[in-house]
Amino acid sequence: MTTTMRPARRRGARALAAAAVAGSLALAAAGCGESGDYAVPDRVCGVPVDADTLSPLLPDGEKLTESRRDKGPESESCRVTVDDTLVVYLAGDITDRGTDAVSPGDRGLRRLGEPALVQGVGDKAAVADGGAKAMASCTYKGEPRQFVGLVQLEADDPVPAKTPERRDALLAFLKSWFPAAGEAQGCAP
Repeated sequence: MTTTMRPARRRGARALAAAAVAGSLALAAAGCGESGDYAVPDRVCGVPVDADTLSPLLPDGEKLTESRRDKGPESESCRVTVDDTLVVYLAGDITDRGTDAVSPGDRGLRRLGEPALVQGVGDKAAVADGGAKAMASCTYKGEPRQFVGLVQLEADDPVPAKTPERRDALLAFLKSWFPAAGEAQGCAP
């Protein structure tokens, strides 16, 4: 009887040790790429993104969902919700070159709060308190065009809570999402 108990105890001790290691790994992973009880994706509406740049824009919650809307061959949008509350709206449009779609005086950008031009994304980009927009020249179906991308925070209490951190988070996400979104819509640099 003692021979049968020892292997059972060893298996139990090994299982307990394995559970402790798994628990430690889960806690370590929770700080990176997770927000609340859901995993932050590394793709948003089919576009690869750095989950670490998306995570700061998402509130805590239990369930993240996304819904894509095809608004025609040259225009797409996507809504990201957490617990059935719209938190991020993404849009991509292919437009004619020469259209200044990113201007601090643009009514849509002003509506997002104090837009300012920034460097490092596309040909021209601006970040506001509640969103960001960029444009870049590209080739679409063999024709010279430009891609315009918009990231807009929709929650009543957007995150990060402090405006400077939120603007930095928007710019970091725009840098990750914008080039991949243009390519996903067939607008190659």
